Amino acid sequence: MFTPVIPSSGLTGWRFLQRTYDSQLENFSNSAQIVRNTEYFRENISKVTSAEDLTSDRRLLEVALGAFGLQDDINNRFFIKKILEEGTTADDSLANRFSDNRYKEFSAAFGLGPGEDRQTATIGFADDMVLRFRANSFEVSAGQQDESMRIALYAQRVLGALASPPQKSQDRLDAEAVARAVADFASSASDDIEYFEQNIGQIATPEELLNDQRLLKVALGAFGLQDDYEAIVEFEPNDEVSVSPEWVKIKEVLEEGSISVVARANELENPAYADLSRAFGFGIAEDFQANDFDFSDGITDLYIARSFGMPDGLEFDQPVIVTNGRFELEPFRADDMSNDAKWFTLMGEPPLRSLFETALNLPREFGQIDIEQQLTVFKERARAIFGSDEVNQFSDPEKLDQLITQYVVRSQISSFNNGASSAAIALSLLQS
Repeated sequence: MFTPVIPSSGLTGWRFLQRTYDSQLENFSNSAQIVRNTEYFRENISKVTSAEDLTSDRRLLEVALGAFGLQDDINNRFFIKKILEEGTTADDSLANRFSDNRYKEFSAAFGLGPGEDRQTATIGFADDMVLRFRANSFEVSAGQQDESMRIALYAQRVLGALASPPQKSQDRLDAEAVARAVADFASSASDDIEYFEQNIGQIATPEELLNDQRLLKVALGAFGLQDDYEAIVEFEPNDEVSVSPEWVKIKEVLEEGSISVVARANELENPAYADLSRAFGFGIAEDFQANDFDFSDGITDLYIARSFGMPDGLEFDQPVIVTNGRFELEPFRADDMSNDAKWFTLMGEPPLRSLFETALNLPREFGQIDIEQQLTVFKERARAIFGSDEVNQFSDPEKLDQLITQYVVRSQISSFNNGASSAAIALSLLQS
């Protein structure tokens, strides 16, 4: 079995390991034991259809766990089986209850839980797991000589991906295109919206609403009744008729309300008329709504959502819900991982947590304080040392190298402090 070559501790050893990583990893991967394990995994993983299949085959399980740095759980078959069986779709599943994100990643990768798509027979799955297993196993082997090297290698491999801006789903990209279209329409309609918000509270009867075309434009547009609005404003009075049939219809819809089954609004086929009548509350035994505090906001949001045009070439089948004049992106927020969420993720992965605690010079007892306080301290220290508290900064190779260098140097100092004189510490650092 090939053993990683680390000629020295500290920064000298780390720089050597960086320079020779590719060749050393290749030699390690070609070791007989690694080859036997990975070939067996490639040949048999597609046959796995359940958590029981995987956990009952120790050779498969060794590679599966090793791919996620969970090799120490090889003898905890019942625990691992439960992690896989419960999956990650439910918030209270076992994998989701662990602060260590590797269990969730492991369970999700295999897709053996309820409502998940099994991945074990998909193209490229075995290759991906083998690559991860080799890298993790090499790190473990390096760590048997120097634990700080294992942690540094792990951080170099995974932190860049965690720190990188998220890859947005197509649904998210489409939603953002809709959001821009909504913003453009809201801007173009701002005069009408502002007029409605300032004046709607002053009306008291359906006639007052119908006789103010600017108010009526927003009121009818909010319920998709633009055709009625256009018919009303385009109608030319004559000696016999002073208002259009649509004017009369809307007046009756508003006056009669929506409570009675024989009310005009309920007799019309389009349910939007009943919605309009109910929203204003002019009818008998109804509560008048137009001068309520938040009435105008609700109507103008509906007006924007119903009136703006979908961008050309965009297929978007989700309902458009406007809140405070803007398209609501809440359903798509899962595509983004906030800065705090990234901090909590790395705080939950023991190797990354160890690296940051050491690099930021935090005491061993630090993990015992409140988790929100820990987040605050992590961000403050990162800002003081690296100039920013954003995890995304470590997607920059130079910043990542600065972080790992800080970790390796502090690890070396800590190691020397446990048993070396100050002179020895100075000599070692000069040699590095």
